[in-house]
Amino acid sequence: MILFTSYPALQAKIKLIRRGGKWVRQSPAVRGTASGEVEIIRQYIARKKYRIAIKEAKKFLKRYPASPLREEVYYLAGKANLARGHYWAGYKWFERLLSQFPSGAFSDRALDKEIEIARAFLAGKKRRLWKIFHIPAKQDGIDILERICQRFPQSPQAEIATLMIAEHYANSGRWSLAAERYDEFLRLYPHSPRVKEVELSAADALYHSYSGHLRDETPLIEAEQRYKNFIARYPKDRHAEMIRKRLFQIRSARAERLYITAKFYRRIHKDKAAAYYFRKTLEEYPHTTWARKARAELAKISREIGVDNK
Repeated sequence: MILFTSYPALQAKIKLIRRGGKWVRQSPAVRGTASGEVEIIRQYIARKKYRIAIKEAKKFLKRYPASPLREEVYYLAGKANLARGHYWAGYKWFERLLSQFPSGAFSDRALDKEIEIARAFLAGKKRRLWKIFHIPAKQDGIDILERICQRFPQSPQAEIATLMIAEHYANSGRWSLAAERYDEFLRLYPHSPRVKEVELSAADALYHSYSGHLRDETPLIEAEQRYKNFIARYPKDRHAEMIRKRLFQIRSARAERLYITAKFYRRIHKDKAAAYYFRKTLEEYPHTTWARKARAELAKISREIGVDNK
């Protein structure tokens, strides 16, 4: 947005523009000064002349290697590359900005753009290689987010990046990794407004990471406890009914493990051990299908060898 105002004594119009939340005087778009040449770059971008804007940015950096305006030029060049769809090239410009001006006026905006690039890569946007090939870039997206977390751990962008990594793993079915990253988020950002949803996502990830009765049931036990804690804290949450169903499914899965253990002992003719696990299934999970089956098996054992089924 450009505002025109006039001073009678000068009989001239001075252009003011909104930048960084403030109205500032716009530099004339003329060559020969650093501020003027930055304005030229801005105007090329405003006119969607992105290729020319990038060339002008490179010229600026050669002419003014010590200018503090380099920070904005890095940002503008990165922005122009994104507008052209050259995400990796744009990322490299933003990285130059952040390495030289980590606390600069444009650092937050550069981090926001890096988040945008990572999101595009994770969504399937490919990276240009040698200006010819287009290669999958999902791992590049993860790497970008990891770097943000490592270098700017307390920034709002790092919070977003940590959650994006967790959600990417969850969406990819890599549930154990997702659970780890959700827990990392809860540890690093305990006061985030996203904590409630992440707590539930972490429980879901643990639940899904359980891969059947032949595997360790620790994730299932942990998920069960987290669901119970969630319901205790948020009994009227809109997910409460789903969580109660999930808790029943967990009880059923744990009952199945006991029942299958009992059946194993039954197959190898260790009927007393089998009876122990059938009874345990009945006692701990009485309202499941597996408890009903266990009761029938105990009755068979009792008839065959006289083991007490009580």
